[in-house]
Parts: sequence; structure tokens; C-alpha cells
Amino acid sequence: MNVIAESPWSWMLYAQGEKRWLAVICGSVGLYEMVIELDAEERACIANSLDVEPLARAISGAPSHYRSRHLPRFFDDDAVGKAIAAWRTAADRSG
Repeated sequence: MNVIAESPWSWMLYAQGEKRWLAVICGSVGLYEMVIELDAEERACIANSLDVEPLARAISGAPSHYRSRHLPRFFDDDAVGKAIAAWRTAADRSG
């Protein structure tokens, strides 16, 4: 598992093999994170450019439309924590 792209305080994109997961900050007064596994069409949309913004905005703007795909235990996986730590360490080194 790796983090492959991020927009701080908005979304983070994870990858493992061909699979992709998108964690998006949602809410206004109370903030929460929604994580979905991207389907084939969504993966194809971001495959070349990693232009995640339109999908992230769609999720944060209408989270109820994605609730059935939400993975509430995603962050329980140790590999996710390690991926985030590696991403942050690399970002700290690059400036």
C-alpha cells in the first residue's frame, strides 16, 4: 500500500497494485473522512493525470451518494498507517 497523491485537508489517494482508494474530508461543522475503493471507471478517469479533484469534490459535496461504498475500517489496516508515514517522511525531506 502506498499514498500516491494528496491535496492536504481535502483528499488522499492510496494504491496497492491495480486497486485505488480515495479518502476525502467531508462535512462542514463536523469534519469526517469518507474512504471508497475506486471502481474501474473512476480509476480510468484518474489513470493518466491523477486529476482527483472532480471526484473528491463530488464525494465531499454529496457524501450520501457514496455512503454505501464507504470503508469505515480502512484506517485499521497497519499498511495504511505505514503508507501515510512514508508519504509524510518523503514530503518532509523534499522541503
